[in-house]
Amino acid sequence: MKLFLKIIFSICLACAFLWAEEPEVSSKYLHISTNPSGGDVYLGEIHPDFASQPDYILPSFIEVPAGESHILVTLFRPDFRDTTINVRLSEKDTSYLRVAYTPIEDEELLNDREGILAHRSRRAFGHRLIIASAVPLIASGISALVATYEIDKANDKKKSIENSFIQNKKQIADKVKDYNDYRDKAKTARTATFSTLIAGGVILSAGIILSF
Repeated sequence: MKLFLKIIFSICLACAFLWAEEPEVSSKYLHISTNPSGGDVYLGEIHPDFASQPDYILPSFIEVPAGESHILVTLFRPDFRDTTINVRLSEKDTSYLRVAYTPIEDEELLNDREGILAHRSRRAFGHRLIIASAVPLIASGISALVATYEIDKANDKKKSIENSFIQNKKQIADKVKDYNDYRDKAKTARTATFSTLIAGGVILSAGIILSF
């Protein structure tokens, strides 16, 4: 009996050890101040793509994992030279970094920076178009379901007319009218399906092209 209790206790202890939650690791923060203020922050890349959206926009507190002792930070402003710094993080909850930007004197380089921002804007617009394309594509799917329903109802009415041998003129006229109504609604829904599908495809394609 004692051996059995020991085995049960050992199993419970092992389960408790396996199910025990790992201690929560609190986050640290990096505060960056620049002169002049503002700029984009990219993390963890030596040569980031500045045409992509930044990880943070200054001013902001940048969240970093508590276990990290260093973090690679790149600062970007179009009228100043970009700066990449491997920041040594403090043991405290918040580390502080102050950076003075170096102005760009080269006019050609400034024009390149404006081109980067224009590219970023096109990408952002492309992503918005991709999201917006969901509206007509969903509408196309709904219209297709409606068209299928109306076609089925029209076929049911047609079969009812063909399979009815003894009917008065009013009954036949009512069924013919119902058949025509369902058929017309099916045509309208089918037209809406193709129209919204084409519109959604055009918007999606434009979004994909612009997002590169």
